[in-house]
Amino acid sequence: MHLPLPFCVLAFATIGASFSERVYLDRLLLTYLGILLALCLGAYSLDELCGRPYHTRFEDATLRCFAVAGISGGAIVALYLTWTVSLGIVILAAVATFFILAYNLELFGGRFHGVGWFGVSWGGLTTFAAYYVQSPTIAFQPLVVSAMATLLSVSIVILTHKFRPQELSKKLGTAPDSGLIQFSRYARKVGWTVVQLECYAIIALAIGLIIPKLI
Repeated sequence: MHLPLPFCVLAFATIGASFSERVYLDRLLLTYLGILLALCLGAYSLDELCGRPYHTRFEDATLRCFAVAGISGGAIVALYLTWTVSLGIVILAAVATFFILAYNLELFGGRFHGVGWFGVSWGGLTTFAAYYVQSPTIAFQPLVVSAMATLLSVSIVILTHKFRPQELSKKLGTAPDSGLIQFSRYARKVGWTVVQLECYAIIALAIGLIIPKLI
């Protein structure tokens, strides 16, 4: 996993939870656990299985085991929260599972493997679900904050993916040459630096919002 991206998605969850009138620490920790299992271990394993973007040496069978373990573990956490908090959580969990499978496996002809859908699932849904686990209601403020998380997630994808040589070649309509490759490397390095700064800013915001709710 490319750090600090996993911490960024945990920060989105923290921000969402902080908009609840009361924050239950046990629910927040379970939310973190569900995210780490399903959205990190599960989704990253499926992503690596389809294209090897992280260049690991895990065999396909091992990645499948990781994916099943992560998604199943996340589902168990969601079912426990459904039983103890609200029936609506199972709906949110089902939607999240759909996006994990549809995005990373490029199901339905890759229709859901897009920047916008990534933003909705990785940022927006995570933020709202973390709020809902704390306060199982639908409110205007957490929906607006979820939209913010969606837009930030979209910007992260653009900065980390759209400066690849093949992407630039499509835009320019030319084959990648040495100059384009050098520019791509420089642009991706700058883009990744901006993404890291975004992530650390989001993490700092999350810490600042949640601490008063836990004291």
